[in-house]
Amino acid sequence: MSDDDILGRGIGPAAMTVLPQAAAVDDEFEVTVWCSRLAESGMVEAAERHFRPAAERGDVTSVKCLLWLARTTGRHEEAARWLERATEAGDPWAMYEFGASLPRPERQDEVEHWYRRAAAGGHAAAMNDLGTFASRAGLRDEAMDWYRRAAESGSATGMNNLAIQYVLQGVTGEAERWFTEAAKVGSTDGMANLGRLKEQLGEPAEAERWYAAAGEQGHVGASERLAELLNATGRADQAAAWWARARR
Repeated sequence: MSDDDILGRGIGPAAMTVLPQAAAVDDEFEVTVWCSRLAESGMVEAAERHFRPAAERGDVTSVKCLLWLARTTGRHEEAARWLERATEAGDPWAMYEFGASLPRPERQDEVEHWYRRAAAGGHAAAMNDLGTFASRAGLRDEAMDWYRRAAESGSATGMNNLAIQYVLQGVTGEAERWFTEAAKVGSTDGMANLGRLKEQLGEPAEAERWYAAAGEQGHVGASERLAELLNATGRADQAAAWWARARR
C-alpha cells in the first residue's frame, strides 16, 4: 500500500491538512494532538515519508512536522536533529526551543543569544524570559523594555509582568492599565492581579468583582482571597461557597 493510500484513509486527510497549519503557527497543543492521532493510527512512518522531501529542500514547516512526529513518539535524538535544522533556518520558535534546551547556568550566554534571536523574530515567550533574566540581574529598565515588547505583541504573560513592574515602582495607573489588558485577553492571572490592585487601592467592590471573574475560571488564589474578603465582611455563606470552589 502506498503512502497516499495509507494517508488517504481515517484521520490521514485531516492530519495532512491540520498538522502543517498548526506547525506553521507554533500551536504546540494542536500539533501534539495530531501527531498522537497519527501514532495511534499507525500512520507516523507514512507521514514522515510525506514530509521528508520538502524538509530536505529546506521547508521549515515540514521540518517542524518531522520534529514533532519524532518528539511525540519518543525519538528525542531525532527530534533534536530536526530542531537544529529549524534553528539553523532561523525559525523563531525553534531558536527559542533550542535555547531552552541548553543547560543553565553553564551556557546562560548561549541561551540568551538564542532567545534574543527568537525575540527579534517576534517570539513573545523569548521576550518574557529575557525580561526575567534582566530583572534577576537588577537591570530594571531592560526588563521593562522586554516585558513591554512582549505585552505589545499580545502576550498576556508580558502584560502581567509589565504591570507587576509598575506595581513595584508605585505607578498604579500603568499597572492597572496592563492588568486590565491582560484580563481582556482572558488571563485569569490578570484578573486576580487586578483584584489585588483594586483591593490595595481601597475599591473593595471592584476587587471582589475581579476576584470572582478569575475564580469562576478556576483561579484558586482568587477564589481563596474572595472567600477571605466575604468572610471578613460577614458573608459567611458566600465565603463558604468560594472556599468550596477553591478546593475542587
